[in-house]
Amino acid sequence: PDGEQPVLDQITKAGIAWLEKMLKTEYDRLPPTAVEDISATQIQYLYMRSFFPEIGLPGSVFPAMNYYRKQAIRYWPKQNIYLRGMIALFLYRTGDRKTAKDIIASLKENATQSEELGMYWPSVKPGYYWQESPVETQCLLIEAFHEINPGLKLTDQLKYWLLRQKQTRHWGNTKATADA
Repeated sequence: PDGEQPVLDQITKAGIAWLEKMLKTEYDRLPPTAVEDISATQIQYLYMRSFFPEIGLPGSVFPAMNYYRKQAIRYWPKQNIYLRGMIALFLYRTGDRKTAKDIIASLKENATQSEELGMYWPSVKPGYYWQESPVETQCLLIEAFHEINPGLKLTDQLKYWLLRQKQTRHWGNTKATADA
């Protein structure tokens, strides 16, 4: 209801402020000789932040955001497929359309396409971490392909794989079902 929106906005802003405080703390603790890379949690923060462009980034957090953005651009090839999709969406939504399209092109190049199964990545196997689930990965990539290259028919092939999974198996949990 409309009356609830101010409360939801307040909760959202408080949550984002807390996450930014944690990101800055993490950034400030980096040793000068830190091995350069980016973690799944940092990528997830960047992806989350792309949903809220209307909420300004505090100046104290800007160096951390800029650092992790550069890390995402530099190290996206080292990430798994799910995290590459998150990076592509973050970069696309924040203005780096070229790198986002390069990531999508790489994902497309490494995908398997078949008439029977659609388009998918056989290397995506179920694992322990949230970014290792085939159904959730496919759902995120549907979002990425649809948003970054909306005219391509590849999105339909991605959806076809997802539907075939439901037909031949089952989505393993409620999170997978909700994503699908």
